[in-house]
Amino acid sequence: MRRLSIASIATVLALALQPVPAAPQGAGGVPRMQVVSCVPHSFPQRTQRSFAVDPTDDRTLYIGVEQEGFFKSVDGGATWVRASDGLRAWARNDASGLPCFEEFYETVINAKNPAQLCIARAGGPGLLSSPTSAGTNGVYCSNDGAATWTQRVGPATNTAAVTLAVDPTDFDTMYVGVNGGPCSNPPPACATGTYFNTRGSIYKSTDGGATWTELDALYIPDLRVVALRIDEANPNVLIAATFAKLPTGGPGNFGEAPQRGVLRSTDGARTWSASLVGMSADPREQALLELAIAPRNALRVFATASSNAAYWSADGGITLTRTARISVATFDPHDATGLHLLGINDDSVQESRDGGRTWQQKARLPAAYTRELGLPTHMVWSRTDARHVFLAGPRATVFESRDAGATWRQILSADRLPR
Repeated sequence: MRRLSIASIATVLALALQPVPAAPQGAGGVPRMQVVSCVPHSFPQRTQRSFAVDPTDDRTLYIGVEQEGFFKSVDGGATWVRASDGLRAWARNDASGLPCFEEFYETVINAKNPAQLCIARAGGPGLLSSPTSAGTNGVYCSNDGAATWTQRVGPATNTAAVTLAVDPTDFDTMYVGVNGGPCSNPPPACATGTYFNTRGSIYKSTDGGATWTELDALYIPDLRVVALRIDEANPNVLIAATFAKLPTGGPGNFGEAPQRGVLRSTDGARTWSASLVGMSADPREQALLELAIAPRNALRVFATASSNAAYWSADGGITLTRTARISVATFDPHDATGLHLLGINDDSVQESRDGGRTWQQKARLPAAYTRELGLPTHMVWSRTDARHVFLAGPRATVFESRDAGATWRQILSADRLPR
């Protein structure tokens, strides 16, 4: 699947590999892994949902870039520095001397202490001890504003970390959603049909990632939890977008897989319910890729499916109503009603004033984003300025708007990444 390729890494990385000694170091103290060609999954320099803005200071920005590493700006994107010390990676088979990083899926920042942040990294499913790229992935956290990172993965935790949610009252309590599909590496790296999840594709930690528990979250084989969101006013409420994709039949084989739709917990992840209410009967339109909840009214939810469907909800994702296809949406954090959203489709920035029921064009997408070059994968709204919004996508492409999405200015591209 072109938009969300999490089932496997590039072909050269899928070969059976030998365990890597811990001693050799790469650039910046990064443990060096097997030497490989640094081949992207699909579009180069993908960023997924890794772009993040300090909730107290719009000048401090972060982004993870597939192949390249993690980067930080403290001047609103005018300059960027590499912030990858401690992030495990592969070694490139060229003369650059640079490590080759797998995907950065999501970044979360502690609003009470913005120097604390964590990221979810994912390639193929596996364990920390796997003799494959899985050992470089999982959750990483920093306590010093991304100056250094520590991998926080339990020995039995599936490291294919796709989405991360943190309790806003306690940053040590975090949840990670993973790719619950089979190991994508052939024997001898993995026995055929090896799965790492049995209870649920969600893990919980209450000690900042030192230990993890696989939650009983209605697991079915091949279930991915791709977006996990928490109610900022009531951290006991969690909502997740899921899809199941059979390991055979091509990259987008959703149609023959049973789906869970929206997962929901109201008791701090002890119990979960699943809902497909209001969705199409077609499993491809029940397979969700994105989910957003309104920061100030968590009953308002917007979700995007793998086909041409998108849904809005006014009851926290229990029931959904189909609407126009919006591939990425974000709620206005300054709007207490939860009715104001911005989103994107194939060629424009869209705006909704009624919770996602209807959409109107706000602006054309910047020319750097097209189906051929790659569309934005993340939109972030400033928590300090209601008119400041960011777009991020592949090729390390980041734009900002200072007028709530009407006009856009580029602040990062792949050729501006520091080496």
